[in-house]
Amino acid sequence: MKDILKYFPNNISMLILEAIKQNPNTKIEENAIEIRIRNNRPILIKLRELDIIIQYIITETEMLYILEKLCENSIYAYKNQICQGYITIPGGHRVGITGTCVIENGNIINIKNISSLNFRIARQIKGCSMRILKDVIDKEHKNIFTTLIVSPPRKRKNHNVT
Repeated sequence: MKDILKYFPNNISMLILEAIKQNPNTKIEENAIEIRIRNNRPILIKLRELDIIIQYIITETEMLYILEKLCENSIYAYKNQICQGYITIPGGHRVGITGTCVIENGNIINIKNISSLNFRIARQIKGCSMRILKDVIDKEHKNIFTTLIVSPPRKRKNHNVT
């Protein structure tokens, strides 16, 4: 969680840390899957089975601060990622970006008026693929079968493979 909180202004990081401290039974640090930051809306921490709302309204200035931190103070350098709708940050976390798309010749060339940043928290789950390896690896040809693992949102792809 700390590697994500470094992108927020100190006051927002402190609010999230306080929510973690006030909700010890929910194990936010272990169970959080998303942190949603939306202009003029409260902060939302999504857990697998629960949403925690922090009653703090994010300002446009704070939203821009977070975006600049994500882009290492060079939004232009991240323009291609922003146009794809997300930025990948260290640790494999992805930050989804919502705003007004600027379209030219059918292509998104920019996103302006950023209205939300959705931090999707990546986690390594050791051993989760062990039970499907026999279905994915072609031992005879020492290759991997073309594989697509699909499940509904928030249904943990690692547990729903048959």
